[in-house]
Amino acid sequence: MSPPRISDHGSEIGLLAFIAFGVFVAMCVGIWRGSAAHPFDPSAYLVVLTLIVGAIKERWTQRSVDRMGQSLANSPPADPPAQEPKT
Repeated sequence: MSPPRISDHGSEIGLLAFIAFGVFVAMCVGIWRGSAAHPFDPSAYLVVLTLIVGAIKERWTQRSVDRMGQSLANSPPADPPAQEPKT
């Protein structure tokens, strides 16, 4: 019987990074096409990028917690504390 596999979250982080790159490219195009008559406001793009960075951070934190839980589950049980003899 093999041990349960912990989700690596690598594909999810890769997808979020790909989306972040797309948002960054769209923001760069908007800045490039902006003019004095129609100035470009990058605030919405920056909010999306901030949310993506937060999601990636949460995934890495969850990954660490998953690994710590699996390590704890694989560890041998602790010895029970010694009891003093009754007098």
